[in-house]
Amino acid sequence: MIAWILDKRGLRDPGRRERCGEVSGAVGIALNLLLSAGKFLAGWLSGSLAMTADAFNNLSDAVSSVVTLAGFRMAGQKADREHPFGHGRAEYIAGLIVSLLILLVGLELGRSSVEKIFHPSRVTFSALAVGVLVVSVAVKLWMWRFNAALAKALQSQALRASAADALADSAATAAVLLGTVLGHFTHLPLDGWLGLAVAVFILFSGLHAVRDTLDPLLGRPAAPELAEAITALVLEQEEVTGIHDLVVHEYGHGHLFATIHAEVPSQMTLLAAHAAADRAERLLAERLGVQAVIHIDPQGGDGPA
Repeated sequence: MIAWILDKRGLRDPGRRERCGEVSGAVGIALNLLLSAGKFLAGWLSGSLAMTADAFNNLSDAVSSVVTLAGFRMAGQKADREHPFGHGRAEYIAGLIVSLLILLVGLELGRSSVEKIFHPSRVTFSALAVGVLVVSVAVKLWMWRFNAALAKALQSQALRASAADALADSAATAAVLLGTVLGHFTHLPLDGWLGLAVAVFILFSGLHAVRDTLDPLLGRPAAPELAEAITALVLEQEEVTGIHDLVVHEYGHGHLFATIHAEVPSQMTLLAAHAAADRAERLLAERLGVQAVIHIDPQGGDGPA
């Protein structure tokens, strides 16, 4: 299944991106609900606050997967009268919501861990609890690699946030596992301290994910390699001597719109300049998927317009 999803030929299919997001969301919902149920049972049997908090964390991850799935479905809708540039930014919004949920889990885990530090209670060692935690670490590491591979193939901020969340979860669960084992053999009240360390790690991951998802929503300059590729294609037209004021607007992955000022000799006829701009716009659409509007600036005489 993973090979089918990541097949680069298939990624050219406009509907493949939406289907990949739906697969990621469905896998996340199913696995997180199973992990949450197992940890609630293990936390109840052992009396571990950190384990119960980790169960709530998985439950929130299932909600995050629902958000991811909904975001990809909305992003896959075609442009309409109310949204002439499409719905691609819904994917970024989904990533931002997932990132905020990561922060919320980190804050709540930090609060409960501080309470546990000041009011420690004995954690009962349970082979079932340890088994659940070991399986959870393995599952979350697989989910991290799965979502990271999808995010790389699709260049998806939402899936990067999901991958970061899964990695943070694997670290959180590993810390709970370590605390359970060490607490059993040393009888030290480690549950709260390990929970606090995990909370700090989750908060750090959440802040990083928020930054990555906010950037495309707020607007950011074109990537240097994209700007260079656009410049090179426009300058392929012999009539164009230079460009300036390149602005690229991103409305979701693969939905790029650009405005460019192309410099041409002032003695060139309007028809020739217009034809050069048209050719450049077609090249940008065909080779880079960029919908461009090129403004002609005659050079010489009064200078750029």
